[in-house]
Amino acid sequence: MDDGAPSKVGPYSPQQLLAMGAHAHVWVASGPRGQVALKVARVASAREALLREASVLAETSHPHLSRLIESADDGSWLALEWIDGETLDIWSSERSAADIVGAAIQLLDALEHLHSLGIVHGDLKPSNVMVDGEGRVRLIDLGVALRSGEAVGGGFRGTLGYAAPELLKGQRPSPATDLYGFAALLYSCLTGRTPFVAPDPAALTYLPLVSLPPPPSTFRPGLSVALNALLLGLLARDPSRRKPDDMGRIRQILDRNETGDIAMPVFGMFEEREQLRRAVVGAADGEPRVVVIYGVPGCGRRTLIAETVAHAQREGLPYIRVTPNLRAELARAPAPPVVAGRADQRVVGQIAREMLGNKRPGLMLLHAHHPTPALVDAGAIQLTPAPLSPSDAKQVVEFLGGDGDQSEAWWRESMGSPAVIIGRIRGYRRSRGLSSAGVPARSRDVQRIYEAIADTPDHRSPVLDLAERLGMGEHLLLDLCEVLFAERLVEAVEDGVVLTLTRDGLVS
Repeated sequence: MDDGAPSKVGPYSPQQLLAMGAHAHVWVASGPRGQVALKVARVASAREALLREASVLAETSHPHLSRLIESADDGSWLALEWIDGETLDIWSSERSAADIVGAAIQLLDALEHLHSLGIVHGDLKPSNVMVDGEGRVRLIDLGVALRSGEAVGGGFRGTLGYAAPELLKGQRPSPATDLYGFAALLYSCLTGRTPFVAPDPAALTYLPLVSLPPPPSTFRPGLSVALNALLLGLLARDPSRRKPDDMGRIRQILDRNETGDIAMPVFGMFEEREQLRRAVVGAADGEPRVVVIYGVPGCGRRTLIAETVAHAQREGLPYIRVTPNLRAELARAPAPPVVAGRADQRVVGQIAREMLGNKRPGLMLLHAHHPTPALVDAGAIQLTPAPLSPSDAKQVVEFLGGDGDQSEAWWRESMGSPAVIIGRIRGYRRSRGLSSAGVPARSRDVQRIYEAIADTPDHRSPVLDLAERLGMGEHLLLDLCEVLFAERLVEAVEDGVVLTLTRDGLVS
């Protein structure tokens, strides 16, 4: 028996301390019903939680819920079935995504059962889930569980890092609160980190209110598109926007996880992505947000904008395309809208300044080749994508099936440009007769340049003639051609004033 263990608690003899909490300790104990997990209240306030847990477990039975053995009438102790296993976070640390998703499906069954009885668990986290030696999952610790219509006690109830935004605001938990906790738990087990991370744990009291989590594929490449979307959807700030809210649909997505398309991982630009997620939240909360994302073609501007539009739509911002009737469309928008366009479009720039000047809620994402001081002076946020680091480049190359031994050289040649590195990968795969399926395609403008050169009689064109024909500046044209150079489809000849297709370009 551990030193300091009580000799007797009811009919049980504590033997080994399993967990120490501020309000209760958990022991392995033996008694008339064999070995049990014995919860012992350390303070008077803990007795209410033990009484609540005993009451909830007494009225429910499910193979994926811990089973009540017996309890003290005064709430001083609670005996539960002994589960010889590990908590989900420890169990999942070396497991495949398929194994972790399988455990999550079992947990979902327990959660669905509780919700069918009008019970909300309220504190889902990996340490509240046990997995035994046969891989069977049990949800434990219903000390803060609430029945439908039951009054909520004072103070925060939950665990920082897994608690839904409404819990942080002191609001009543609901089944949607458990969906958030379920997604945060699964996110954590898949990636090894909670959806929000900060050096100071106190920051977790507000980060879920002012930002959005990065896609889980950021930290675990290889997750499916559907699983990535499911977790981000269930981690929405607004409980009413957590979709799907049907357990059957969630189970269906998890069941099919192994057969779905793989999500393109997110590499690099972490600070820029965080700024953009916060801009989404600001707009959703009724503030005007204009963000100018500038840089050379291929630096990642359009990728950042596409990701941000997807985040905004999950937060309920309707996406409005830039058309001649943009002002009218914005006036009819049922909620703060998200608009993506070019900073050099006159009407777009005017509307952006009006939005900031009139404090009209919404989010405008503008891409540009150069900084735009006029919009910044009006209050716009301005950022430029950071180049990929050598380690980011290596991850991209390995994930997309390029030559890992060449990743450092490609990174150096490209100066960290994502599009140029991807061009190198496409060229490498083509040279070996491999498909480029799954590798991001060339941008529309890059494809236009390639097709324009291919359409000339001898597959070559002076740079100035080509720029005039395509209606773009010479420098922009050459910036865009970096992708075609990297892919070895086009080369510059005659001191760089003529562009011509290479042998690979002729057969591409």
